[in-house]
Amino acid sequence: MNEYTVITIVIAWYVLALIVSETIGKKKKLGVEWSFFLSFMLSPVVGYLIARFSVDK
Repeated sequence: MNEYTVITIVIAWYVLALIVSETIGKKKKLGVEWSFFLSFMLSPVVGYLIARFSVDK
């Protein structure tokens, strides 16, 4: 795997984490910051599931 593939994967991971945090996180008590952190550190799919099933504001 070359460096361009790794850079593309990291950028896609970051963008997906941003999308999850901005669309789901701001409607939940978890918040934008924590939903972004969880999405970025674990995975956007896991972050989506955690944010989706957290408590509403």
